[in-house]
Amino acid sequence: MRAMQVFAFQGFRYTAKTGDPGRMAAPPFDQVDDRLRDDLHSRSPFHFSWFTRSVARGVDGEHEAAGAVHSKWIEEGAVARDSDPALYPYVIEVPGEEPRLALCCCLDVGSPEQSPLKPHEQTVEKPLANRLALLRETRVDPEPVMLLADDSGSLDTLLAEDLSAAAPLVAHTDGGGVRHVLYSISEARRIEVYKQALAGRAATIADGHHRCRTAQIYARETGARPGNPAATKMAVLISLESRGLRIDPIHRELAQPLSTMGMQAGVCARTPLEVGNGNAIAAAVAAAEGPTIGVWTRGGSPELWRLDPEMAPDDTPLRARDLPAVLLHYMLLRAVGVPLVASVDGTITYRSDPEDLFSALDRGDAGTGVWLPPMDPAVFARAVSAGDLLPPKSTRFLPKLASGLVWLGHDSALL
Repeated sequence: MRAMQVFAFQGFRYTAKTGDPGRMAAPPFDQVDDRLRDDLHSRSPFHFSWFTRSVARGVDGEHEAAGAVHSKWIEEGAVARDSDPALYPYVIEVPGEEPRLALCCCLDVGSPEQSPLKPHEQTVEKPLANRLALLRETRVDPEPVMLLADDSGSLDTLLAEDLSAAAPLVAHTDGGGVRHVLYSISEARRIEVYKQALAGRAATIADGHHRCRTAQIYARETGARPGNPAATKMAVLISLESRGLRIDPIHRELAQPLSTMGMQAGVCARTPLEVGNGNAIAAAVAAAEGPTIGVWTRGGSPELWRLDPEMAPDDTPLRARDLPAVLLHYMLLRAVGVPLVASVDGTITYRSDPEDLFSALDRGDAGTGVWLPPMDPAVFARAVSAGDLLPPKSTRFLPKLASGLVWLGHDSALL
């Protein structure tokens, strides 16, 4: 595996001509359906969704339309490129929680066979054609991926030093009340300090596996060499040591009721739950001593199941065998005839909202529901440091990053 290489870049950003640049930011493109797209478009002709969720116009397809919109913004002075390459500290402020300090930069993507960006879980295949077509047409990388840096906490230390007296470039409050604040570091010597602190460190993809893959395909087909923007991916790095890091669960729904007796070999204890909603089940699972999951099968009642890692099969990832999501797929589901491939073939429906899972079972639309707990970042770090791949949808990193605070053109200068 190649070592991580960090680059500062000349970011595109909104100017004061748009009014409040923070109001132009958008949710990630895969969070924007057609209805939300139309609402976001109506807010301003400069809203970033016009680029990431464009619509065909006349003879132009949607990607040609996106390129035309971006060019027009530059011509009108609504968007300008920073004069010097910079690193962009990115602070995520969730009400009532520790702020998450992060760094927006460019990273060398390498090739699909040899990349410094490690996946942490098996991925459910998604079509890449749409994002690849936008990249080819516009030569603009519009949205960062979220990566976790195994940096021993050095990134948070550097960011805290630089942000203590810094003025923000732009601030955006998303629909969930989370504030996203962007800063800039353009002094060459300070940029070098960050590059040296992160050089050779591991970077694990938290959110954006398919966007990283798209960047690698594009770099290969254009023949871009290391150090060329077309061979990089814009990313937001968060330290695995960050005090604000939170790893939320994604729950499982299966159409058929599974045999709870068939799964008992890996269960230490079963505790009935007297609850009437999905959030209460999720809270009980989160509060229980781990590794514990919540299980409800059609015709039965919700229960807490304490799992026994010692019963895990030999092929269970060694450093991840105390993670409930891993034990569920490798031990319990396999015992009742649900193979590992079922995690990516559509057999399992993934539910981020515990109430959605509860409602599906309550209506009789689902046969089995499994509630998973949040994941301890230290346990996650231990698992991925050894290169273990977790089952698909084992993690959910919230909040999502905002799009349109800063973005990368492939004709940018890097440092």
